Amino acid sequence: MPITYSFDQEQRLVLTKVSGALTIAITTDYFERLEQDKDCPERAIEIVDFSDVTDFVLQYGEMSALTQRYQSTKFTRDIWATVFSCTSELSYGIARMLQTLHEITNEKHNVIITRSQEELAECIEALRSNQPDAGDGK
Repeated sequence: MPITYSFDQEQRLVLTKVSGALTIAITTDYFERLEQDKDCPERAIEIVDFSDVTDFVLQYGEMSALTQRYQSTKFTRDIWATVFSCTSELSYGIARMLQTLHEITNEKHNVIITRSQEELAECIEALRSNQPDAGDGK
């Protein structure tokens, strides 16, 4: 399965790992599985690890549709921030496009891009220390 995920209940994280070629169908399937997963922690931060992606088979229109489709998952599972962990130039470029599209679709949803494990850890800590109260920032 090209997108797998697990939860860190203590830190309220959705740890998402993407591998292989990423398509709209694979991403939509992930959204549907996550939306139905009642184990998702409240006020979660979603960490999307792109380090094992071999190709992004997504056009601009599909990426725009994905960010709009994600709104349902985000609200259903109370995810208030998404962090894209990018180790390659390609994944960074795709994440920048997704970040921009998320800002257009829902400017209150925090979308951040990190380039290293150290930066990711700092980002999670900063997000937690600045987290809005439940019900805000969605």
